[in-house]
Amino acid sequence: MIHKVLSVKQPWARLICSGIKDIENRTWKCPQKYIGERVLIHASADKKLNLLALTGEQYEDACDKFDWKETRSVDRWDRSAIIGSVEIVDCVLNHPSIWAEKSNPISFDEYGYPLEYEKKIYNWVLANPILFDKPILNVKGKLGFWDYDLPDEY
Repeated sequence: MIHKVLSVKQPWARLICSGIKDIENRTWKCPQKYIGERVLIHASADKKLNLLALTGEQYEDACDKFDWKETRSVDRWDRSAIIGSVEIVDCVLNHPSIWAEKSNPISFDEYGYPLEYEKKIYNWVLANPILFDKPILNVKGKLGFWDYDLPDEY
């Protein structure tokens, strides 16, 4: 069956599928047709990031929720692989989650509501994550949403 896929760099992909990271930050708004839909999460091949990319608050949150002893070294987390899935339940600006990057308003209306932003960062709100027991390895990612024919055993 064909599913939509979103490529995400590690460690973000694993943290999303493990239910730790509840926001995916993008510079583009999630298309309305994907709100309420389950999408596959592809861990990209990029090896530039590691846990040092997390803020102190994010690292503490991850340590509280993640059993690091049960996990292989972060540097060996699967890449170029579909590792799980998640539902996209909303797309907002300035979500209160510690995982949300904030958009900086530069002008306001007479009531103090933002009219214009320096750079919009859309926070895609995620729910109901699934981390596959057996990732689908050697899958090349793409930008944006893309299609993948998921085997029946998943």
